[in-house]
Amino acid sequence: MRKLLIFILAMAAYGAWDQYHEAQPVAATAGAHNEIIMYSLTTCGYCKQKGRELKAAGIGFTEYFIDRDADRREELNRKLEQSGLPPQRYGTPIMDVRGTMLPNNPSLDVIRRYMGET
Repeated sequence: MRKLLIFILAMAAYGAWDQYHEAQPVAATAGAHNEIIMYSLTTCGYCKQKGRELKAAGIGFTEYFIDRDADRREELNRKLEQSGLPPQRYGTPIMDVRGTMLPNNPSLDVIRRYMGET
């Protein structure tokens, strides 16, 4: 029984860590560009919050809603695959910062780093 309890606690701790750690950005092989693209869902509170953060920081971006635009969803999945990331396994928003894919709602500091500001 004690081993089972330890196993359950270890799995819960891993699940919490896995959910909250910041994903490592992976450079896209689709080619560099000068844009910042945010792939969002219309129902995503994190996406709305990230959009407000970017606007408040004076960072221009283009937002695509992948739950309304199948072409943009396919584009996102293609970029993820080209980056070596399995598609459809990330939380939104997913950022494409000048050709670098940043999944799982990256922080503003990470976005700035890939913009070349730090």
